[in-house]
Amino acid sequence: MPTQQEIEYYRNKHQRMNKERFFAANVLALITHTVTQPFDLIKIRAQMLQEGRTFYGLGTQRGSNPFAIFREINKSGGSYKTWFTSYEGFLSRTLAYTTARVSCYLWFFDRLNKDPRRYARPDRQVMAGVAGGVVAGILTNPIEIVYSRMQVDDLYPKGYKRGYTSFYDGLMKTAQEGALFRGALANGLRIAGLISGAYALHDWTKENFYYFLGPIMLNRVLATLIASGVATALSMPFDTLRIRLYTQRQLPNGKWPYAGLTD
Repeated sequence: MPTQQEIEYYRNKHQRMNKERFFAANVLALITHTVTQPFDLIKIRAQMLQEGRTFYGLGTQRGSNPFAIFREINKSGGSYKTWFTSYEGFLSRTLAYTTARVSCYLWFFDRLNKDPRRYARPDRQVMAGVAGGVVAGILTNPIEIVYSRMQVDDLYPKGYKRGYTSFYDGLMKTAQEGALFRGALANGLRIAGLISGAYALHDWTKENFYYFLGPIMLNRVLATLIASGVATALSMPFDTLRIRLYTQRQLPNGKWPYAGLTD
């Protein structure tokens, strides 16, 4: 008769997405994204308004300061719908992003870490994070570009707004424009930076701090803070690039302000 350890090993032999992981990841994502969505709206509007601004004026001009953006949204009669932009868009984005990110990462992680009883080496986790992040970013780009455009649409003057009546309407109009996968690589690299920075560094930091601090909760707190900071630093440049690619419009000469990611 197999031992309990052997049963657990065969039960968790494959570390890919399953029913339990799907429900746990998406329930937690819905809770956390509900809390952080107002901050995400402020961040995206700040990224757009900072385009073309000089360094010395950063943080003092209209809209570039997050507190100024917060006050402007409230003065314009900001409601729950304003902060969440589109309820169906928020739900679609949260479920698609979470499912794709976790599924793609776990698929590559399962291929690299053959024994689920052991943590993979940090370099293997980074490899799984980069590969999974790029794939997840490309797959979810149609949802991201529509939702991001809806978040900044209120900043445009009348007659210049895209005016999506719903998330589905935005998806159809973006598809007709042929822009569903515009900025997909930047979005993929953004998620790759988040995953590789957060997952790999968190495990490595927690394991090494154990030898200095012992088995206390402070290990987890410090590892989370360090990993979150590094993941944010790795992903933010690509996050800014994707927003500029998402929201760009054709110039009078018919050309685009940005030809692509490297431009």
